[in-house]
Amino acid sequence: MKSTTLRRSNITKEKVAMMEALNRYNREHQDEDFYKTQTKSRELDALWQSFGVKSPKSEKAPQVYFVTGLILGVIITLVITTFISVLINISTPKDDMAVPAKGAVSESSGRFTFIPADTSSAKKAITPAPVNEEYVVKEGDTLESIVIRFYGSFDMNKVNAIQDVNKMANPNALSIGQKLIIPMNQ
Repeated sequence: MKSTTLRRSNITKEKVAMMEALNRYNREHQDEDFYKTQTKSRELDALWQSFGVKSPKSEKAPQVYFVTGLILGVIITLVITTFISVLINISTPKDDMAVPAKGAVSESSGRFTFIPADTSSAKKAITPAPVNEEYVVKEGDTLESIVIRFYGSFDMNKVNAIQDVNKMANPNALSIGQKLIIPMNQ
């Protein structure tokens, strides 16, 4: 090393001499380690060959395992589905599937007889749907949630109808215990 380099790096001559000696020692003993590792690798190769270990090149590709797993999964699913359907068929009572007796076939087999409906009784059975319902506001209720509860979906026209019937100025000003009239004819 040059003396200017030594001054710049703040390395003393003793440290440089020690590093050179260490470098020489490593070069001399490197060859010994190289030969030792080569003989060890030969011994390991002989051991692996005696165990019959195959080389990693002959391993199956991951796609083979994926396809095999997929096919086995489908087969197992079909077997389980078939097993469950058989269990369901066994567990259902046979009395539910009543088959009419052969002798019970009427003489008018193959022909339909139509009996007209009684229109007077049908008119009596129809009752008008309730026009209005009453609802008491509970904690956490909003006008939107009440509309969804009674009508099944949110519609702004229904919110406006509830506001008109109850004469509400602000739809957000609901109080707990307040009674609302819900028009059901909308």
